[in-house]
Amino acid sequence: MSAKKQPARRKQADRREESRERILDAAEELLAGRGYDGVTMREIGKAAGADTSLVHYYFDNKAGLFNAVIARRAGVVNDAREAALDAYAAAHKGNMTAQGVLRAYLEPTFSFMMSGEPGYLNYGALIAKLNSTAMGGDVDTTHTPFDPVVERLVNLLNEVRPEVSRADLYWYYHFVSGAISLSLAQTGRIDVLSGGLCRSDDFATILDRMVRVLGQGFEALAT
Repeated sequence: MSAKKQPARRKQADRREESRERILDAAEELLAGRGYDGVTMREIGKAAGADTSLVHYYFDNKAGLFNAVIARRAGVVNDAREAALDAYAAAHKGNMTAQGVLRAYLEPTFSFMMSGEPGYLNYGALIAKLNSTAMGGDVDTTHTPFDPVVERLVNLLNEVRPEVSRADLYWYYHFVSGAISLSLAQTGRIDVLSGGLCRSDDFATILDRMVRVLGQGFEALAT
C-alpha cells in the first residue's frame, strides 16, 4: 500500500518545488528591474501565477523571499569562484600577480553573464542593487553569501603583496566591487557617453579592461 502512495507523494513534492521555483524566477525578474521597495508580494505572486498566501507560505515575508532569491544562485557562483581561485593559486604558487588573482575571481561571474541566460542577467542586476543599496528593514545588506569568497580574494591579494595593510586590501576590494556592481547593472550609460564605442553588455571587454586597469592599480597601493 505504501509503495503505491510513494509516487504520488513525489509528484506532489515536485509540484511544490516547481511552484516555488516559479515564484523565485518571478521575484528575481521583478526585483532586478524595480528594486526591493518597488515590488509587492502580491505582484510577485501574480507574475508567478500563484496566490499571495502561497508566496507567504513558502517565504514568510518579502525579506525572506529576497534572501531566498539571492541564496538560490549564490552557491553556484561561489563554487565557480572558489574553484577558479584555487586552480590559479595552485598553478602559480609563489608567483601570483594581482591581475591573475583578479581574473580568477572575476571570470566566473562574467561567464555567467556572457551566457545570456535571462535568469543570470536578472540575478546580476539584482546583485548590483544588493551591493549598492542600503535597503533597511529586514534585509541585511552588510552580509551576503559571497563574503567567504571575498575573504579568499583578499587573502590571495595579501599573498601577492604582504606589505600592504589589511585596511588597504579591503579598500581595494571596495573599489573592485563598485566596478563589478556598475557592470552587472547594465545601465547603458557608457553606451551613450561613448557614442557607441563601448557597450554595457560587452562583458568580455569589461572583464579584460577590469583585470588590466584594476590589476595595475593594485600596484599603486601604499606600503
